[in-house]
Amino acid sequence: MAAQNQYDRQESKQRAFTKSRLLRFASACLAVIAIAGFSYIIWEQYHIYKAQQLVQGTDVPDNPVDQVGEELPDNPIDFSNLWESNVESYAWLYIPSAEINVPVQQSAIDDAFYLDHDQNRNPNPLGCAFTQLANSQDFTDPVTVIYGHNVDSVFGNLHYFEDGQFFNDNQTMYIYIPGHILTYSIIAANEYDSRHILNSFDFSRESVRTEYFKTLLNPSSLASNVRDGVELNSDSKIVQLSTCTPTFRDATKRYIVSAVLVDDQETK
Repeated sequence: MAAQNQYDRQESKQRAFTKSRLLRFASACLAVIAIAGFSYIIWEQYHIYKAQQLVQGTDVPDNPVDQVGEELPDNPIDFSNLWESNVESYAWLYIPSAEINVPVQQSAIDDAFYLDHDQNRNPNPLGCAFTQLANSQDFTDPVTVIYGHNVDSVFGNLHYFEDGQFFNDNQTMYIYIPGHILTYSIIAANEYDSRHILNSFDFSRESVRTEYFKTLLNPSSLASNVRDGVELNSDSKIVQLSTCTPTFRDATKRYIVSAVLVDDQETK
């Protein structure tokens, strides 16, 4: 009996020792996870800060540019200077009311490159505004889709257009490319499913364009605003700005602001 009691005591001590080791190991793992998580937050906040610095340091373009006599005006964007940082920066997007003022990139080899690289091609989880190779770089396609993450330094402010009054009061945006200032009227802002628009519709077909443009002006989403009195035809040139919806709503949805070309001003 005494031997059994001694065995039980030893067994109990062993279990306590094992439990203590497991607790210490678990505590160490949690500490490592916490440190890693905190380090990632610091790293991400640093990139947010750097991205915001880039945006804040950008001059606001002149819109429109006054033309004196027959001489074409200068383009407000110095593309030569822009190309010194990244030759894949081919356009500039400016939405005064939403304070979006960013270059637009297009990778020559990887459509997903700018999801996690900034406008200077540096690794950055915030990414930047970009189009894919399915779109030309002169904005003559029936539909051009510009993508950007739902963050302040890229397309987070697109969600301003969810407010009906803001949408009604603000409709103009600009895109600059070498030799041109393109003026657009924002005609719709709504949630959309996650399908790849350019791969899902054959916009070379007039019937497809006509039907798709109808859906722009009559979105199925309840979270939508549409400009009254807009008329589109098969020759309309549409730009769609696509970003994520807030994750607390539906991570599978996209939020899209659509605009139609209304003026093309030539520049030097």
